Amino acid sequence: MQNERNPKEHDTVIINGLVFPCIIGMLPEERVKEQRVIVNAELYTSFDRISESDDIAHTVNYAEAADLIVSESVECRAETVEYLGSRLIKVLKDRFAGSLFGVSIEVLKPDILSNVDSVGIRMTRMFEQDI
Repeated sequence: MQNERNPKEHDTVIINGLVFPCIIGMLPEERVKEQRVIVNAELYTSFDRISESDDIAHTVNYAEAADLIVSESVECRAETVEYLGSRLIKVLKDRFAGSLFGVSIEVLKPDILSNVDSVGIRMTRMFEQDI
């Protein structure tokens, strides 16, 4: 049975500072040499079921989500952070279908410009479904 969700309320699974190497970028050297990427993700869900059961099967497993982010990023070999962000949202939505009503993802490249901590993008997508 699905819960009626109040659109003004949501719970969030947070993944902050997920760091890993992958191929990302358009420059010739970026296509052959891995670089560090940092991903921050917020997975919007409901904790109603797990609050009652204390069963990991009743929530979005953050370890599984983090593994999915890394594997998709490495496999994808994106040229742009925008494309990678879109792919990550899609695979998270597909994997946790029925458990998510939105995702916010931030993809950062920390080693590109010498005078900034990082450059990157943030994307937020809300899905039309009750969980």
